[in-house]
Amino acid sequence: MGDLELRFIGTGNAFAPGGLCWNGFVANGRFLFEAPPQALQSLNRMGIDANALDAVVVSHHHGDHFLGLPFLLLQWKYYGRQQPVTIVGPPDTRALASDIALKVYPGIFDINYDITWVEADSGDRIAVGGLEIEALAVKHDRRLSGSLGFKATLAGRKFAYTGDTAWCEAVADMAAHAEVLVSECASRADSLDIHMNLVDDIPRVRAAMHPDARLVLTHLTPEVTAEGLANTTVAVDLARYRF
Repeated sequence: MGDLELRFIGTGNAFAPGGLCWNGFVANGRFLFEAPPQALQSLNRMGIDANALDAVVVSHHHGDHFLGLPFLLLQWKYYGRQQPVTIVGPPDTRALASDIALKVYPGIFDINYDITWVEADSGDRIAVGGLEIEALAVKHDRRLSGSLGFKATLAGRKFAYTGDTAWCEAVADMAAHAEVLVSECASRADSLDIHMNLVDDIPRVRAAMHPDARLVLTHLTPEVTAEGLANTTVAVDLARYRF
């Protein structure tokens, strides 16, 4: 088994509280989970070549998770991308991304590389470039075409990412699967039916995990801490974690 490296291009929720960048991370330098508006900027700041990404995995279509795609497409078109790329997301990802990108950057799909669009439903399994993921439906905004979390295996390591969600059985499933779980924690104690908080929900997440597994909190407000939870880390913008 190899190392699992997660590099966070941002850790904030939709309101960018305290100036936090919007949430997203890169796994082993090649797989971007979420495409927040500042994704390209953060990748450049961290020295991660956007052209080297094999896949972009989007959990749902809220703007803080999705609206960086046009800038990635722009980078790929004008800065010499040649290798294929896979974009994974819920149903309607291709139509929505194409509509926005073409309106803001006409001609953006006149390209010299191939894009594979994978629109996933719960239970679908996808393999790309050594990454294996299983999509799970989570409890978030029902007005969207879908909201997903992902169980994943990379370099023999099992990790998972909850996406945005309230506590639900899918979160428990991801927690039981993962050596490393990246979990949203949108506030310290706000009670919302579409998000988890630190006080009420994260202890349940931690309890569902193996004692030695690592929990990484993201999609945060600055008030979120590890609160004494074992093997739990609060992610920091532009930080690198190796497991």
